Amino acid sequence: MENDLNISIQGFNSKHVAKEIGNLTLEVIKALDNKYALDITKLRQVIISCDFPAALAKIASEFNHQSSPTFTNSKQATAIAQLLIKSSGSSQPLEYALVLCVNFFSDIINSDGSVSLDNVASVIHRIHHELVHVHEMNINSLDQSRLIDDFDDAFLITSKSAWSEYLANSMSSPSATDDNINIVLNTLEATLNDVPNEIEDLINNYQAGLLPLDTMYNSVSKRIRLIANMYGYAQGYIHTLDIDMDSHFPTLLKLLSSSKLAEQLSNLGEAFTSIKVKFDLSGLDDFDDFGLAKNATISIYDSFGLRIERHIEPGMGLYIHVC
Repeated sequence: MENDLNISIQGFNSKHVAKEIGNLTLEVIKALDNKYALDITKLRQVIISCDFPAALAKIASEFNHQSSPTFTNSKQATAIAQLLIKSSGSSQPLEYALVLCVNFFSDIINSDGSVSLDNVASVIHRIHHELVHVHEMNINSLDQSRLIDDFDDAFLITSKSAWSEYLANSMSSPSATDDNINIVLNTLEATLNDVPNEIEDLINNYQAGLLPLDTMYNSVSKRIRLIANMYGYAQGYIHTLDIDMDSHFPTLLKLLSSSKLAEQLSNLGEAFTSIKVKFDLSGLDDFDDFGLAKNATISIYDSFGLRIERHIEPGMGLYIHVC
């Protein structure tokens, strides 16, 4: 663990509560680092903020990102943490900053604003999950300077992001509480019930002339990434903890087998386990390692009648075919 790790608390009304949460976060990071031998070098900052979007934008600016980072914000799920990477244009990151929303700590903040540690186990697990993301970045030797075009963003980055969530929940599963697991699997169920219909409505609105193509495509892409990420979160628990789905989550089990995305998600799950085998041996060193996951993501788009191709001219976007 880095000796110069800085915990920054922003926007809290009570200095006492801010100090309690900051100290707790640092102690938990130290304990998890020691217990699970995580490689969290290069993690220089943890920012805990009452204004999550503003904190993300500020760090992104300091790290010279070209645009403010996006994050999940839907009726099914809302992001409460994000890892940002600073690089010098070389292949490997220089440092990381972990930005946490105040809601990350909702289990231990009482209605009167005081802190109670009765439910701290859920918070410990969430921190464990985020530290695995740092560990993954440090173990891998992927070329971070590789140029990512719109096609890669749709398929490669979506599949890589989903696998990262799979890995984070897989490796952090020893600290997961029943509440952590139930929230994730119930959110996947809600996502599979709602989001495919939202995607079909967006496509139908485009075909009826009610939405421009780029608006439809951007909205659909966000939803497909949500499906893939939530599936990654859930499978990280399901595979590693060998959850008896028939006994504990029968409705989700039925949905996973009957959904129009059943085959595509099953292929994505198989890709996750295949990637993890290589990661466990020596880390990942080639974006081609995500080939099977990328193909599964492409098949999700195909299932909605969307076929995406690279434009023949670099930097000119995509060809989007609606079948």
